[in-house]
Amino acid sequence: MIRRALCTLAAAAAAMACADAAPAQPHGDANSNCFRLSMLSDYRGASDKVLYLRVGVSDFYRVDLANRCLSLPYEGNHLVLTPTPGADLICHPLDLDLKVSENGVREPCIIKSITRLTPAEAAAIPKKVKP
Repeated sequence: MIRRALCTLAAAAAAMACADAAPAQPHGDANSNCFRLSMLSDYRGASDKVLYLRVGVSDFYRVDLANRCLSLPYEGNHLVLTPTPGADLICHPLDLDLKVSENGVREPCIIKSITRLTPAEAAAIPKKVKP
């Protein structure tokens, strides 16, 4: 009985912490800059400083890097995305650690900004770099 009450209390505390971290706008709002990493469906490096993410079916994000990430624009390389421990919600650059793996060697890439694109901005992404 006490164990069940503690579990319920812990779950309520976790839900309140998530509510504080989440934006006030619903996810469907165009100004919401947050997404769940578990919803990431595709990505494409546009250059050594820009990465595009597709989240779900129709949401697109632009990730700008603070410095050049030389392994990023090559199609055969893989992203290694590590969220802040215990968090799936990505709202700020510090919420996500980005590395690009090239032949087993991981190059760290510092994220400067993460921006949710409007439908018009997403439509303007060049076809060869659209995820």
